[in-house]
Amino acid sequence: MLAIIILNYRSYKDTVELMESIENTERDDGSIGIFVVDNASGEEERDKLSRLKDRCELILLDENRGYAAGNNAGIKRAADLGYDAFLIANSDTRVIDKGTIYRCYKHMKDRKIALLGPRMIDETGKDVSGYVDDTPMGRTNRHLTDKETSCRGLVGAFMFIDKKVIDTVGLMNEDYFLFLEETDYCARADIKGLKIVYYPKETILHKCSLTTGDIADYYTSRNKFILAREIYGANTSVLALVHFFRSILFSLRVIKEGFEPGRKPGVGTRLKYVWKGYMDGVMKVRGKVEL
Repeated sequence: MLAIIILNYRSYKDTVELMESIENTERDDGSIGIFVVDNASGEEERDKLSRLKDRCELILLDENRGYAAGNNAGIKRAADLGYDAFLIANSDTRVIDKGTIYRCYKHMKDRKIALLGPRMIDETGKDVSGYVDDTPMGRTNRHLTDKETSCRGLVGAFMFIDKKVIDTVGLMNEDYFLFLEETDYCARADIKGLKIVYYPKETILHKCSLTTGDIADYYTSRNKFILAREIYGANTSVLALVHFFRSILFSLRVIKEGFEPGRKPGVGTRLKYVWKGYMDGVMKVRGKVEL
């Protein structure tokens, strides 16, 4: 059985649209269960979510402890109920073809795949997924391909996880709070010899980054340090030097983008987040940070 974990954070409308896309495209034979985890969105949001209780299992967290913690809560509950595979599906994703989820699940089970990710396209039809490589300095690279590919990592917005991954490497690392936790998770699975596959034969829609905003600049800047230390045991002094120069280059890009026609203001805030992320990375700060 497959458990679909949808993490909700002030995204009720998108969560409902995702559920509807699943219900409209997947067969209703009891082999798929939906778990909606709310990451402490507030009472108004939870009043809305209560309308969904007959269509899914609701898990209401008292505190927003991040992407990994929210999905871990859903996975733990589903595992306790006997599910043998899990699909982490961001609320900004949509199923667009009938049977996509079932076919991905069946392919994963038939080929004994531990982690599987389909192709994701944005609303213009552009490919926004591919497979992922991580580097000793905590950076990541995406590679686009039309072929099924064994790989090191996947984009976590729509990722199938077999229970053997949970049994072998445990749950996702909650120290990241937001961004790169799926890269860490895939890398740990790869180190243990588990099979990871990018499966572009199936495609879903990813609307991308509906709830994160510019705080992404902070967490992506900081979490490169965490990833490099966790997976490669990287030296802090080396990381500080490498990412100092990379942060300068990124800052120049932020400034340039800020002067583009139609660009929303906020260059100063973005630069602050980038450099706070850099400093917190050097100082080994982890988890949620109030910004």
